[in-house]
Amino acid sequence: MVIKTESDLTPAVLAVMNRTEDPRLREILVSMVAHLHAFVREVRLTEVEFREATAMLNEIGQLHTDHHNEFVLMAGSLGVSSLVCLLNNGDRGQTETSQSLLGPFWRLSSPRVENGASIIRSETPGTPL
Repeated sequence: MVIKTESDLTPAVLAVMNRTEDPRLREILVSMVAHLHAFVREVRLTEVEFREATAMLNEIGQLHTDHHNEFVLMAGSLGVSSLVCLLNNGDRGQTETSQSLLGPFWRLSSPRVENGASIIRSETPGTPL
């Protein structure tokens, strides 16, 4: 397929993604490309902005180690990790999930605290927030 215009691009990429053998992976890739292309069109992403965004993603990738995953942290900041957890573990409107993400304050053998209670374990001056 010859790509002559911007409107030719998405169908060409989707045609390639549709050749993916695994049905679930194909579904994910097709949807990802369609949404990503729609996003780029919606915000009218410039070439400078694209370079800045890819530089940021590259930097995040370089910060990754065996013990520190910046992409997971970014996904958490964007709410993606929580959304995946809730979609896969929520139970008909209940607010708790059978699986829960280990947040930044999780520590092995920490005492149990009720929802809304303080996790501070030392005398801290000032008014609690």
